[in-house]
Amino acid sequence: MRLTARLSTLLGLIILLSLPFAAAQSSQAAAEWALFNQILLIGIVVGIVVYGLMFYAIIKFREKPEKAGAK
Repeated sequence: MRLTARLSTLLGLIILLSLPFAAAQSSQAAAEWALFNQILLIGIVVGIVVYGLMFYAIIKFREKPEKAGAK
């Protein structure tokens, strides 16, 4: 149990110390991430609209069951 506690503490310390290095980025990298996030958000919105329209079309234009006696 002591070994597990030490390992988890060590792992937490390594993660904590690595965060500032991962967060430090150049202005070019920050601009690229901003562009990526903007394109990702646009893609998510377009995907939601497309799936919504598909489900609407599936419900609206589904084949209706025909009555046996009607021709």
